[in-house]
Amino acid sequence: MAKYMGDEVNALNSLPLCYSLRILAMSRKDHVAIVDGTSGESCTYSELYDRVSSMVWWLGQKGINAGDRVACLSENSKLYFELFYALAWIGAVIVPLNMRLTPSELNFIIDNAGAKAMYTSDSYIDNANEAIKGLSSIKLKFKSGKAADGWVSFDEFVETKKEDVTLSDDIIGENLFMLLYTSGTTGKPKGCMIPQRTWNGYAINMASCFGMGQNDVYLAFLPLFHVAGFGTAVSQIQLGGTVVVTSDFDPEKLYELIGKYKVTVMFLVPGISTYFLYHEARKKTDVSSLKVFIGGAGGEKLEMVNDVEELLGARYFGIYGQTESGGKVTWVDSDMIREDPSIYGYVMPFFNFMIADNDDNHVSPGEVGELCLRGTPIMQGYWNLPEESEETLRNGWHHTGDLFVMEESGLVKMVDRKKYLIKTGGENVYPQEVEIVLLSHDAVADAAVIGILDEQWGEAVKAFVIKKPGMEVTGKGLSDWVKKHIAGYKAPRYVEFVDAIPRNASGKILKGILREGKTTTDQKV
Repeated sequence: MAKYMGDEVNALNSLPLCYSLRILAMSRKDHVAIVDGTSGESCTYSELYDRVSSMVWWLGQKGINAGDRVACLSENSKLYFELFYALAWIGAVIVPLNMRLTPSELNFIIDNAGAKAMYTSDSYIDNANEAIKGLSSIKLKFKSGKAADGWVSFDEFVETKKEDVTLSDDIIGENLFMLLYTSGTTGKPKGCMIPQRTWNGYAINMASCFGMGQNDVYLAFLPLFHVAGFGTAVSQIQLGGTVVVTSDFDPEKLYELIGKYKVTVMFLVPGISTYFLYHEARKKTDVSSLKVFIGGAGGEKLEMVNDVEELLGARYFGIYGQTESGGKVTWVDSDMIREDPSIYGYVMPFFNFMIADNDDNHVSPGEVGELCLRGTPIMQGYWNLPEESEETLRNGWHHTGDLFVMEESGLVKMVDRKKYLIKTGGENVYPQEVEIVLLSHDAVADAAVIGILDEQWGEAVKAFVIKKPGMEVTGKGLSDWVKKHIAGYKAPRYVEFVDAIPRNASGKILKGILREGKTTTDQKV
């Protein structure tokens, strides 16, 4: 398990993200690097390097320096993807924002990060303006397209006269590059501190486990604010291949892009895989170029896995991961799934791992323990949360909070989510955040939230609610109430009204008991 943790990894950890871009600009200069699936614009590796260096000059003239945080609210686009590289070159820190969050939720993240600049697009400028209200830290506002009131046009960088810029020796793989915010146990998002080295390890894992390389074309429609969305796309660039960037999950459009650009690699999160696979547009498209289809592990139906290979002709791989670990952690192929559909496969290279008891001692194969990780992709900690960082990274191990068991063969299987995280349609939801909103409703006396299995979304949010005496409210009413206060995907899809919620002596909700109950169709919102 430790064989990848030697001098080669130390060297990899020292390399900045843009080191490979400079090499690729020479070795792959005429190969297409990025295609914008919406506009049709593209650039070669040589052109990508020139554009990114121009962005670096422009951003420097606007006062963006190493360590500055830049919040970004945008759909996927070629320009947005290029901006990631420009900020990495400078040594600045990008804060990608989830477009589905409300302005108040965005405001908390931007403020917490202490962002110096804000980038957005025409589609999200209204939300961006609302999100930065009252924030004195924002010194630069820039956007794609034409300038707007208070916002300068990022397109200026193309016309700006620039001096030559070089990669600074001060920027290395350990430099903080990204703050990816994920739900916290307190109900407030936590900023995972992702260094540049994370994406070096991610790319080599993609090559080692899935065979991704310079001849591949990856269709990047998963949002770039997600660790999986950005990580898989940037891996394809780091490996010298082609990325086709698009912003919407529209199966008809995706199939069109697959046929047009001969896409070879796709990554779909549970909940949308089946909708894409069985869409009518598939029958009208030449999908023979597809060779790798990445989905979920441990939860996808065997029928769907088999249909991916039969209908698309692509090999199915499942993954498990989390933001704190820098994305993908385990991988499993279709043959392993057919042997045991609940298996999560092997832990990827560039991770040292152990299954541990509560005292961080290795447990024996077959025994349940917490999955703990070390390696190139692991985060540095939580932004401005030293105590939580120390707890999660104690004794030099990242504690995932997920319970696993390892077989004698080295295959691992997830047993439960230790921290009750709900994963629905590729989004993370912490129950406590939803419970707080439900409890703010006048008609709610008590509430508890869990995740239940759902064929479409992987998991669905379910709420158990005790109504106050004499008060009336419907499940839909409560779901709508949640949507008014936090992102819509966090709202319950099922609501069960109960007389009591089981708790232990210290008042902790006994969610295991709640999970044992039945969910019926009349509880669906």
